Amino acid sequence: KRKEIYKYEAPWTVYAMNWSVRPDKRFRLALGSFVEEYNNKVQLVGLDEESSEFICRNTFDHPYPTTKLMWIPDTKGVYPDLLATSGDYLRVWRVGETETRLECLLNNNKNSDFCAPLTSFDWNEVDPYLLGTSSIDTTC
Repeated sequence: KRKEIYKYEAPWTVYAMNWSVRPDKRFRLALGSFVEEYNNKVQLVGLDEESSEFICRNTFDHPYPTTKLMWIPDTKGVYPDLLATSGDYLRVWRVGETETRLECLLNNNKNSDFCAPLTSFDWNEVDPYLLGTSSIDTTC
């Protein structure tokens, strides 16, 4: 029998979160930290159905807090297991069973050392090869 309420306490203030929709990764969340310094974290948690508790499956470093994070909108489980995060840049991470590695860092600002932080983004559900971003400098 399932609980009605599940709890998980992250080791830091949670700033962003998103559910995975992959059918083979049920009840999986990505959580982004809010630590007022450069070094932040992303934690991947999943429901252990035996104990009915959420447990940390993986943690990786992220520069600055994630303003948003989102799993690839893959309801059939046919694409690689990807997670995108925004902050100073848009990053796409490949999630494995034991580790998560940076797949690519998307930087559209080639002319300056300064980057305007990304405030949000969205992943296109019809064509998961498309992501749109918005920035603090009012650009999309």
